[in-house]
Amino acid sequence: MSLSDLLETLQALPSEAPVVFLTDEGEIGAGYHVTELKLSHVTSIDCGARIASWSEAALQLLDGADGGHMTAGKLSAILRQSIARVSGLAAVPLKAEFAHGNEGMHLYGIDTPELEGAKVVVRLTQLRAHCKPALEMPANQNMSACCGTSPQSQCCG
Repeated sequence: MSLSDLLETLQALPSEAPVVFLTDEGEIGAGYHVTELKLSHVTSIDCGARIASWSEAALQLLDGADGGHMTAGKLSAILRQSIARVSGLAAVPLKAEFAHGNEGMHLYGIDTPELEGAKVVVRLTQLRAHCKPALEMPANQNMSACCGTSPQSQCCG
């Protein structure tokens, strides 16, 4: 999902509906707010010694302790303003940064918002690490050929 995908979906929903972000641990506390929308340009090297570059965005949320949930209209306005002011923010992959109790922040994938009753629910899904060369390896090849500890390992060495 990109920031423009999120905005487009929110704009199609009732603007007065509260937006509830939900992780496996439960709802983000009412009174949460968007602390930052950031655009990052990443250059990486994987365990296969391959260099890659890309851009990605993060929606950082501060857990709330009281108050109400932000409405779809207010969140849409924040996203529109951010897209207008930060070139390139709209179309890149979007993740959420958040921690219940604001301790030990995690990265989450963002599912498509859905209207559930009178509220908009946005599920945040936990992300995991992947070995990129192993993901691209043919199904019949043994993963230990890439990430094993043997001298014949094709990466990490």
